[in-house]
Amino acid sequence: MCNSSIDIISHLPDNILEKILMCLPIQDAVRTSLLSRKWRYVWVKLPQLVFDDLFYRHFHKTPHAKLLMIIYQVMLLHRGPIIKFALCVSGLQSCSEIDNLILVVSNNDIQDFTIRIWKGELYKLPSSLYTCSLLKHLNIRSCIIKPPPGFEGFNRLLSLYLYDVVIAEDVLSHLISSCPLLEDLTLQSSTSLDSLEVVGPNLKSVCCEGHFRSICFSNTSHLANVSIYLQGSRNELFLSEGEISSSVVLLGSVPVIEFLELDFCIVKGIAACGVPTRLPTTLYNLKNIIVYDICLGERDEVSVLICLIRSSPILEEITIYAFPGPTSAIRAVLDFSEVHGCSDVSLNQLRKVDMNNVSGTKPELEFIELLLAKSPMLEVMLIELNVQNVADHLRIVKELTGFRRASPQAEMKFVDHDED
Repeated sequence: MCNSSIDIISHLPDNILEKILMCLPIQDAVRTSLLSRKWRYVWVKLPQLVFDDLFYRHFHKTPHAKLLMIIYQVMLLHRGPIIKFALCVSGLQSCSEIDNLILVVSNNDIQDFTIRIWKGELYKLPSSLYTCSLLKHLNIRSCIIKPPPGFEGFNRLLSLYLYDVVIAEDVLSHLISSCPLLEDLTLQSSTSLDSLEVVGPNLKSVCCEGHFRSICFSNTSHLANVSIYLQGSRNELFLSEGEISSSVVLLGSVPVIEFLELDFCIVKGIAACGVPTRLPTTLYNLKNIIVYDICLGERDEVSVLICLIRSSPILEEITIYAFPGPTSAIRAVLDFSEVHGCSDVSLNQLRKVDMNNVSGTKPELEFIELLLAKSPMLEVMLIELNVQNVADHLRIVKELTGFRRASPQAEMKFVDHDED
C-alpha cells in the first residue's frame, strides 16, 4: 500500500529540484528554504537570479534603496555560479548601488545579463561588467556604455540588445566587431548617430531603429534577417547625397538574406542613387519583404519596390504599409506597369500579400492589380482599408475584386483600419 506521507518531491535529485525552482519567481524560490532542512539551501545554488515584475509586485511599496538592499542580500546568500541575471523591475532608477550587484555577478561566471533602467538619469555601466569574459547574451536599456581602455570585447557573445543607450559611434562599431561569435544584434536609439559599421562574420539577425545617417555592413555573409528603421521625416529627409549610396551597398552586403524590413528612408536612399532595374546582387534567398510608409503615388519609391521584387526570385510574402501621399507623380493617362517597367516582373513564388492603410488612390489600386496579375501561386491578399465612408469602402472593394487574378485559389480579405 502506498504511504501518502512520503515527500516525493524532496527526494528528487538536486538538478531536478533546481529546474523546478527556476520556474518560480525568485522570492518564492527563496521561501522554499523554510520547508525543511532538505530545502534550506537548494535555492542558493540556482544558476539564475531574475528580478523582474513578478518579483517587484511583492515589493512595489518598498522604497527604492531598500528594494536594492533586499536584492543585494539575496545575492550575498547565493552560492555557486550565476549563469543568468536580470534586473528589470518597473521603476528601476539609476544609482551607484547597482554597481555592487554587477560586481557580484561579474565574479560568478555570468553568461546572460540583463539590466533595464526605467527612471531617472542614464546609468553608467561599471568597469566590472566588461570583465565578464563568459557573456553570451547582453541586454541593456537606458545605460551609458563606455568600456575601459584595453577592453577587447566579449569573444563569446551571441546576442546583443541595446535600447536607448548612450555610446560613441566608434565604440559601438568596435563593440560589435569585437564579438566574433555574435549572431543577433538589436539596436534602438533615441539619439542621432552619423554612421554605424556592422561587422559580423556570424551575424544572422540585425534590427536597427534610430537616427542613423549611414549604415554599413561588411563581412556579414551569414546575415539572414535585416530590419532597419531610420526614423526620418518625409518633410525633412536627413540622408545627404554623400550618405545615401550606403543604402544600395547595404543590400549588396547581405547575399543570403531571407527577411527584409525597411522604412521609407532606406527606400528614398536607394532611389536617390538612381534606381537600377535590378540590384547588383540577386537576393536568391529573400522570402519576406516588409516596407513601412511607402507612398505608391511616388514614382521613385515604387520603382525601388519593383526593383526589390525583381531581384528576389523566390519571394513568398510582401507586406506594405502605405503612406497616403500625393498621386500626381504618376499621370493617370499612363499605365502603371508601363511607367515602372513591370512587363518582365514575375512573382512565381508569392503566397501572401498584406496591404495596410490603403486609401483607394489610383496608384494603390494599380499596384494591387499588378500583384494579382503576376502571382500565379498567390493564396491570400489581406487589404486594410482606411476610408472615411461606406460608399468609398464598397466602391474600392468592388473594383479590387474585379481585377484579374493569375492564381485561381487567390483569396482577398478586407478589414477596416479602425478594427486593428
